[in-house]
Amino acid sequence: MNPIENLSYLLPPLIAAFCFFTLLVVVLASKGRRKLGHRLFSVFLLTVGLGSIFTFFMRSSPSVEESLPWDKAVAATMLVSSALYYHFTLTYTNSKKNIRLTIGTYVFILLAVALAPTNLLIDHMTLQSYGYAYTPGLLLYPMALFAYFLMAMGFYTLIKAYRASSLYEERNRYIYIAIAALFPVIGTIIDFFPSVYPMAIIGNVIFCLLTTIAILKYHLLDIYLVIRKGLAYVIMSTIVAVPYVGIIILFNNLVGSNTISTWGYPAILVVLALLLQPLWQIVQRVVDKWFYRERYDFLKQLEYFSQEAHDISDLKRLGSSLVGLVRQALQTSSVHLLLRTEYGDFSIVSSAGADTPELILKDHSPLLRWLQSNKGIIRQQDLDIVPQLQSLSTKERNDLNDVGAELFVPLKTNKDELVGMLILGEKLSQQFYSDEDKRLISTVAKRVAIELENARLYTLETMMRQELEMQDAQKTEFLHSVAHELKTPLTAIISSSELMSTDGEAVTPSIKERLVANINRSAWLMDRRVGELLDLAKIQIGNLKLQLQPLEISVVIDEVVSQLSSLFKNKGQSLTVEIQDSLPQVKADKERVQQVLLNLLSNANKFSPTGGAVMVRTREADSSILVEVADSATAVSREDKDKLFDAYYRGGNEDERQRVPGLGLGLAISRRIVELHQGNIWVESEPGKGNTFIFSLPLWREEQIEPDKSPTLFKIGGKIESTNR
Repeated sequence: MNPIENLSYLLPPLIAAFCFFTLLVVVLASKGRRKLGHRLFSVFLLTVGLGSIFTFFMRSSPSVEESLPWDKAVAATMLVSSALYYHFTLTYTNSKKNIRLTIGTYVFILLAVALAPTNLLIDHMTLQSYGYAYTPGLLLYPMALFAYFLMAMGFYTLIKAYRASSLYEERNRYIYIAIAALFPVIGTIIDFFPSVYPMAIIGNVIFCLLTTIAILKYHLLDIYLVIRKGLAYVIMSTIVAVPYVGIIILFNNLVGSNTISTWGYPAILVVLALLLQPLWQIVQRVVDKWFYRERYDFLKQLEYFSQEAHDISDLKRLGSSLVGLVRQALQTSSVHLLLRTEYGDFSIVSSAGADTPELILKDHSPLLRWLQSNKGIIRQQDLDIVPQLQSLSTKERNDLNDVGAELFVPLKTNKDELVGMLILGEKLSQQFYSDEDKRLISTVAKRVAIELENARLYTLETMMRQELEMQDAQKTEFLHSVAHELKTPLTAIISSSELMSTDGEAVTPSIKERLVANINRSAWLMDRRVGELLDLAKIQIGNLKLQLQPLEISVVIDEVVSQLSSLFKNKGQSLTVEIQDSLPQVKADKERVQQVLLNLLSNANKFSPTGGAVMVRTREADSSILVEVADSATAVSREDKDKLFDAYYRGGNEDERQRVPGLGLGLAISRRIVELHQGNIWVESEPGKGNTFIFSLPLWREEQIEPDKSPTLFKIGGKIESTNR
């Protein structure tokens, strides 16, 4: 057949030209058409489009002689397009340009155009079975070699930019363009063999199509997923197809093809499909394990984990298993699981690959609000891109940087309620998370969110039940303590009053004086205990009011110390007061501050040994005044330190609680009073050095006295000293 009458020979270049010019219009109509990279690619598309037109005219030429000029033009466009491709890669990746090579590239373009009309590139044409074929000239191979060098440099530029980029989208695009460039190279190499059907046109079409998609489409399918799944399915289909074809051939040889009707072949295929279904599943598993071997074991474990999670009520165990599985599957440096607390905030409950850091996201955090109202995973760079996330506080950003956050995965229930979050660190390979990684972790999140929420609620319910049981036990003990605390002074009052009411010489004036003092002391103690109970009731119903006024803290301390001086003298204890003169006034309720000091100093007196030392200090810090009460008692344990300010709680051992009376309300009331003043109270302790209770009070803003930093020392219970520094 005459080549010019063979449509399969003539149509491909026309179809290719149509594709190239269509892509050219798409690129020129895109939003990025003003970018230099897009313009260079447009020129490239124009060049390969003209090359396709020239190829059509060459193939449709009526004679060998008339096809030669067109093929020379084709050779020129191929050489020019390789140079344009190199310049395009430099510009698109914003790579540093090699000035000499860039100049040499355009010299090469001019040289290719100048040599095209001569016989140095294409010497003459011959007629082959498929159509016209060229005979290379003297300079075609050297010019082609330099063209391939430019293609290789462009490929190198893309790979270099891929490694240097920190953005997943950019890296994915560069790989798309790099892989696309292999197709025209392969096609051109095939064209060097005249006896083989020319493939450069097909290679160019594939390249231009993929490159256009890569530079114009924002979201691209992960190229690694395309390659791996494509290869997996090709291999799996090939392996499974062999038994199908073999059985059909064997059946034809045994039975004879003439005995099978037209509908018999589809019937045989259906029967074979049913019989070979188990083989298909086996091959699928083998191929999956081969191509996804780092994920296969994880997916199996995840399936087992999902089944077992229904029976796991231990939140710590469940969270630990989850973060371990995710870290193993994605090969990430760290995984942190955050769940909602009883206060609505989110805190870390389990970690893998790193120590569990201190991270709390408040319920009003922009990150939590975004995850609640939007679906999908957030990357670390999204924190600087998404407008709603740019309102994150500096502290939140620093905390997230400290845990090495790279990926934020929401955990939502079927009702779309955010119950937790997974924070993933960077991958061990230093690569970025692919779309496949994100799909995998999204699948995990959907499976485990409900189980985690159920476990959290179960744990919370257990803790609440334990807390209620503990409070019930504390209240029972409290009632016994109240009865004891009120009965003891009441007994003393009754017995003393009965003795005083008896007639006789037995009650001397000195004894009567002691009995009156005993009644007064017992009545004062009862009044204090009842006052504590009333204060606690006011606190619980929110009815404790403060009368705030400017207050000299030194005056309050002096008055309280004077009231309690006899207690310290009776136990032979020394009470040292160190007050900085001319301290700024505090904003406080005088009576309530006295109550706090009375509680702290009374405790210091009760728990410090006979002959021990107690000190009261004051200092200014951070727009507040700190008042410190240091005792010489046994250091508070770490367990007691967390509960010491709870109502009804009395630390220490049983012997100590029996020896030292009290209701366990003093510190709880003191904490609430200090908090109502917008201050804080806490305890610092060190074995062998006693405890220091510290509380802060805010400064009075309207009127302040300039401090002269001259402290005064008072000594009570021994020699009284006053010194100025």
